[in-house]
Amino acid sequence: MASESLTLVVNPGSASRKYAVFANGFCWATINFEFVDGRVFGKIEHAGQEYSTTYEDADLSGVSRYVMPLLRERQVIDDTDEVKVIGIRVVAPGSRFMQDELVTVEIESAMHEAQQIVPLHIKTELYEIRQLKQHFPSVPIISVSDSEFHATKYPWAWHYGIDTDLADRFEIKRFGYHGVSVGSIVRDLAEKNMLPSKTVICHLGSGCSVTAVLDGASVDTTMGYTPLEGLVMASRSGNIDISAAIAIKRELNLDDEELERYLNKQSGLIGVSGTSNDIRQLITSEQNGDEKAALALKLFVYRIQQAIGQMAASMGGIDSLVMTATISERSSIIRSRILDNLGFLGFNYDHNLNDQTFEPAEATNIAVESSKPIIIISTDEAAEIARRAEQYNTL
Repeated sequence: MASESLTLVVNPGSASRKYAVFANGFCWATINFEFVDGRVFGKIEHAGQEYSTTYEDADLSGVSRYVMPLLRERQVIDDTDEVKVIGIRVVAPGSRFMQDELVTVEIESAMHEAQQIVPLHIKTELYEIRQLKQHFPSVPIISVSDSEFHATKYPWAWHYGIDTDLADRFEIKRFGYHGVSVGSIVRDLAEKNMLPSKTVICHLGSGCSVTAVLDGASVDTTMGYTPLEGLVMASRSGNIDISAAIAIKRELNLDDEELERYLNKQSGLIGVSGTSNDIRQLITSEQNGDEKAALALKLFVYRIQQAIGQMAASMGGIDSLVMTATISERSSIIRSRILDNLGFLGFNYDHNLNDQTFEPAEATNIAVESSKPIIIISTDEAAEIARRAEQYNTL
């Protein structure tokens, strides 16, 4: 293998660390680390093959040091290949994080300040950056904003119903997230001439959001100050009356951080069902008569349907519906439940084609001929992070 300049993509989560290696726009390998039963499990996928290994680490905090050895061990790269740039997805509230930029001492300081306000969403990213600087000391790290795509939102779509001076002073605004994913979908569909003027994009995974895209630009989205706002998600409550949140805090005797964790980690599908946040398991439980699982699924679908109508209203209409991310790509049952109530918007789907569509390699329109387009498309956040990191690094 000839010597290559590599781009390392980092997508840290609270329960996993995901890495990918790109060269010349092509993904060579993906690596995923998870902490299960007191051990770190690492899995690398390359050239259609998977390899798993375990580490005795007490948590995921230092796993970035295993990335290069694992790549060399599996002969993905050789000793002459070098990482030239690192792109890391950054999810953080504030105008400071609305654009891609080189990670500097100033950026780290800003992230540290934001961590004091919303620790759950930034702590992991900040720690990962510090680890990457240790293990890749001479490699530029680019923070890739998960909010940048939403910078074009309607001016009024940024606001809550609070004192605007206070909102401006403390930057309490609806920044929006999933911009890396939605932006990549918009780019892909536009290149294929499959992006009409008024498009609603549903990103349905462990985190969920619905975005209104008008002429290729975001004009509103369901997530707000943090990714907690909006839809019912795997473990996030989504929209909740602040007085109800305060009541939870009082009744469970929680402090602020514990309340934030409760609404982000113990709510949503897992909270309503009491058993699982896995759509497949909930559908099985529902079929076995579990009423809480049935309620969780009904609420999940209902909120998505509402949000699609909300985003259509924000644009004065809708020309196409796009569904992406894990649940959208894999669950024909959830897709059908969402679509069954959208005939009034002009959407009707081919039931057989819907059932046959699973993680499509290409954008797939499951609409019947008389319907507006219903596009199922696989998202590739890693490729978008790599592209943006490389683009910034060459400026």
